[in-house]
Amino acid sequence: MGRALAVIIWILTLLSVFLFACKKWWFPPSISEHGPALDRQFMITILIVGAAFAAAQIGLGYMLWKYRETSTGDRAVYTHGSNRLEVLWTVITAIVFIGLGVMGQSVWASLRLNAAPEGSYQVEVVAQQFQWNFHYPGADKLFGRSDPS
Repeated sequence: MGRALAVIIWILTLLSVFLFACKKWWFPPSISEHGPALDRQFMITILIVGAAFAAAQIGLGYMLWKYRETSTGDRAVYTHGSNRLEVLWTVITAIVFIGLGVMGQSVWASLRLNAAPEGSYQVEVVAQQFQWNFHYPGADKLFGRSDPS
């Protein structure tokens, strides 16, 4: 049973990786100047998290394959493991994910903390559950009161 489960896990992992690699249902073309930066950050995140996912699933399948149930009936023995390795993997994981967060924040900051270019058209957008409300300025370039009716 362990070998069959390992093969199923490997097949599902390969299918998941293939779905992302084939890019059949991927991003539409960017229509803003900020689109490529967001797409690039998303791709970096997907590649890193995808590699971690694939490695974890391949490792899980390997352990299922190697330590499958045998007819000898040997029982597993608990071992604490290595504190040094646990700290190492935790630090590596923290560095990777904090690095992704910092990279994402720099993309976000470049979009949100800069003034709009001269001559930009300003639109107010209010997000509500299941709808978006767009408010456009009048002829005087000022926003009036919103009338929910």
